[in-house]
Amino acid sequence: MKIGLISNGRSRRNRRTLARVSEIAGAAPDVEHAVLDGVEGLEEALAGFAARGVEIVAVNGGDGTVQAALTVLLGPATPFARLPLLALLPGGTTNMTAADVGLRGGRERGLARLIAAAAGAARPATVERHVVGVDRGVGEPVQFGMFFGTAGICRAIEYCRQAVHPLKVNSGLASALTLAGLFRRLLFQRGGSDAVLSGDRIAVALDGQDPQAAEHFLLLVTTLDRLVLRSRPFWGTGSGGLRYTSVRWPPRGLLTRVPRVMYGGAPRRLPPETYESRCADRISLTMDCPYTLDGETFRPAPGIPLTLHDGGRVSFVRV
Repeated sequence: MKIGLISNGRSRRNRRTLARVSEIAGAAPDVEHAVLDGVEGLEEALAGFAARGVEIVAVNGGDGTVQAALTVLLGPATPFARLPLLALLPGGTTNMTAADVGLRGGRERGLARLIAAAAGAARPATVERHVVGVDRGVGEPVQFGMFFGTAGICRAIEYCRQAVHPLKVNSGLASALTLAGLFRRLLFQRGGSDAVLSGDRIAVALDGQDPQAAEHFLLLVTTLDRLVLRSRPFWGTGSGGLRYTSVRWPPRGLLTRVPRVMYGGAPRRLPPETYESRCADRISLTMDCPYTLDGETFRPAPGIPLTLHDGGRVSFVRV
C-alpha cells in the first residue's frame, strides 16, 4: 500500500527533529513525503496523494494538523473517491489524538512500523473512531475533529500555553502541571475574582430536545477513548457516537471528585445538577464564548447555534 506522509514543519517536535523522519521516509520507495509550512498547502498535498493512488495518509504533526486533514478528507471537496486509512505520528505539542489512535513507538519507530506493515500482504491493523462534525451555521464548510471543548477548557489551554509550555516539558507533564495549577487556583480563589475560573452561559440541546441554558464551568464533546493523562471523563449512557460531558458553574465539590470525574467507572455517583454526561448523535450549542477543536481556537458567530453531529467513522492504522 502506498503511503502519503504530511509533516507540519511548524509543529513543536518537527521544528527540532524532522530530519530523521525525512530520512526514513526517503529510504522507502512507496512513501511520498510533503513537508508543509503549518497547514498551508495541505489541500494541494492531499490532492496529489489521491491522484497518485495513495491508500494511507500519515500525518506527522499535532492535534490541529490532524483536525485540518480530517476537515479536508471528510469535506465535500475531498480529492479521494474512497477515504484512505489514516496514520498519526505525534509531531505536535499535546498529541492527544495520536496518543489514542496513533502509531505505537513514537514518530521514528512508528513510521518504520507503518512502512513495514504497508509493504505486507495483509491490510494493516486498524482501529475505528467516530469523528465530530462542527457546523458553524454561517455557510462555511463543516469542521471535523476528535475533541471539542469550550468554557473553562479554552481558558485552561491558554493558561497552559502561557504558564506551562515555556517550561518545555513533555506533553504528559505539561497536562499534569496545568491541572495542578488550575486546582490550586480553584482551592485558593477568593470572591470569584479569578478570570480563569468562571462560568459561561451556554444553551445546550441534545438530540433535538429543548435547549437548556446554564452556566458551564467546562463542556466537552469527544469521540476519543482516552484524553490527556489517559483520562476518561465521560460516563453517560446512550447509543450516540458523540460523548458529551459538562460541569456546571460553580463546580461544587470538584476538588474532591476529580478522580471520579476523570477515571471513575459507572455509575460515578456524581450530583446530576452539576455533573452531566451523555451520548448523543446531534448537539446544538448557543454561546458567545470561544471553543477549541483539537487544540485550535475558534469563535462562534454571534447568536447562531453551533451544531455538532456524528461525522462518521474513520479507520486509523494502529501498528
